Amino acid sequence: MNADAEEKQWVRAAQKGDADAFAALVERHHRGVRACLVARMHDSHEAEDLAQDVFVTAFRKLDEFDAKRPLAPWLRSIALNLLRNHWRKFRAQPIGGSTELAILLDQQITTECSPAHEPQLHAALRDCLEQMDGPARDLLHRRYGDEESVRELADQLQRGYSALTMQLHRIREVLAGCIGRKLEKSEVPI
Repeated sequence: MNADAEEKQWVRAAQKGDADAFAALVERHHRGVRACLVARMHDSHEAEDLAQDVFVTAFRKLDEFDAKRPLAPWLRSIALNLLRNHWRKFRAQPIGGSTELAILLDQQITTECSPAHEPQLHAALRDCLEQMDGPARDLLHRRYGDEESVRELADQLQRGYSALTMQLHRIREVLAGCIGRKLEKSEVPI
């Protein structure tokens, strides 16, 4: 019996509740599913966890699968759907990371601000930072001056990661608004 015919038998048996047949399918396809996920993810441990979720999902939906079709593409489609959901839920690089912020600031300074206006920008930034309350200013300094990660700060401050990223986002918005108002008053292009 060839491998395809054998796999179709395992699928039919697994659809009837044969756990050993499903285990054989997992053994045959686990490497391929894992490779599909590892190639698209930064963390191999997360990819392994997601690969296990693929087979849990496949087991639950196996009765919907047409046993005449090849199993591998169906498993990959489950893997990619779970991966998209994973990316939505756990963004690997939250918006507002120090690298992204530095790139955005560099782009804005390069495209919209000439070197002649840099002293006004720095003065506006300094004034706005001085107007901020102590905890917000300290948080900005720790995140961007000392380059502590949001994860480290969340652990040290005993705060939720998402709550802290949102607080940093709001502080940056307030800071940007303050700088914009100061530059408008001095008629420097923003």
